[in-house]
Amino acid sequence: MLKTAQGNRTRSGGFRDMVTELLGLWLLLAVFLDGWAHLNVPGLETFFTPWHAALYSGMLATAVWTAVVIWRNRAPGQPLAHAAPPGYRGTAVGVILFGTAGALDLLWHETLGLEVSLDALVSPTHLLLGFSLFLILGTGVRSARAASHAGNPTWTPAAMFAVVLMTGLGAFFLVYASAFVRPGPTALFAPVPVGTPGRLQAELPVVVSLVSYLLTTALIIAPFLYTLAAARRPLRGVVTMLVVAAAWLPVVMVGVRPTAVAGAAGATLAAVVVDLLLTRVPAVWLGRRLPAVTAGIAALVWTGQLVAYAVADGIRWPVSLWLGAVVLSAAVAAGLAVVSSWGTGSGGTARTVPDAAGVAGTKPAEDSR
Repeated sequence: MLKTAQGNRTRSGGFRDMVTELLGLWLLLAVFLDGWAHLNVPGLETFFTPWHAALYSGMLATAVWTAVVIWRNRAPGQPLAHAAPPGYRGTAVGVILFGTAGALDLLWHETLGLEVSLDALVSPTHLLLGFSLFLILGTGVRSARAASHAGNPTWTPAAMFAVVLMTGLGAFFLVYASAFVRPGPTALFAPVPVGTPGRLQAELPVVVSLVSYLLTTALIIAPFLYTLAAARRPLRGVVTMLVVAAAWLPVVMVGVRPTAVAGAAGATLAAVVVDLLLTRVPAVWLGRRLPAVTAGIAALVWTGQLVAYAVADGIRWPVSLWLGAVVLSAAVAAGLAVVSSWGTGSGGTARTVPDAAGVAGTKPAEDSR
């Protein structure tokens, strides 16, 4: 009977977390919709827009749901502040922080006006809104961590969904440095000898594109490593889901340019191939050859993008440059794997990354809420 009751609680918690993450999807799509409006609707000069309405109505629904979850979990006589289920204390903080940041954002816009360019992504009030959303989207992960410390299964679909949504949120705030929206290798580049006037100006777009490959690689590989540590195995379709979040949401937001769509499609197809290959990777490789695995993931994803570019538009960088971008990205992916597994040995997939990095840890936590 006890086992059955515990199983019912586990299923109930999984449903609760999935509803929370679906509300998080509403919030994330509203964020990208608002970003699309800022980029594509000229003369946007007011805080009160349909796109802000979509975002704040989503937050209202999330706040109501969070309050219901906490109230239903409250034991008789228990203070409401202590009634949040594991993982939901951070959610409540995120909701409160979002409301505070929203009020500050309204005051900011009424005082200083609306941001119309890159400054919108680094505005302090917008960054505070982003942090509060990160707390809300991470509910599934915190809940899974708490379950693992209680001896229950360490990973859930809601936790995987949470990681994908957080990756998408990261892609939003790093859209100015996304390798999926910049022209990159499709832009004409004529190497200028050192000492020639105008060399720095000619190389600047290429430098930004190279940096964007490294940052976008980290945006995809870091969550992959986290899920590997948490689930102790490669999750089915994980690379594809991460690439979709990192590629398609920014591509749609900036205006669905044909070349960008082709690059995102090529990278997504490559990610599908990666996921199929991961099902055949021996477990020992994930423990002892993880840097090679992550380097291979990055190399395949960006090769897929470059092939699509070549077919749809053409590659105008010299071979040394675009091939170097792939090699550098693979090196970053391998470096992240090395750092994540530092000091953990090589005993298998369960020891792939440090316990402190994810829910794979077995040490009890004082408070996972």
